[in-house]
Amino acid sequence: MELESRVPAAIRAELAARGHQVELRGDYAASVGGGQAVLRDFAAGVNYGASDPRKDGAAVPQLMRGK
Repeated sequence: MELESRVPAAIRAELAARGHQVELRGDYAASVGGGQAVLRDFAAGVNYGASDPRKDGAAVPQLMRGK
């Protein structure tokens, strides 16, 4: 199993003790994936966003207009 090196050593040791072959990667390794998401709260009129540091995107605050 591939794990990023930022996963705590105790967790890595427990997985190895359970028979998993653990292969360490960098702190934020592209090989383990990544994600980006946007959520629209229609009732509040607000967008929420997030971007994994492995990706090339960014969650940028939206300026409120006309209040």
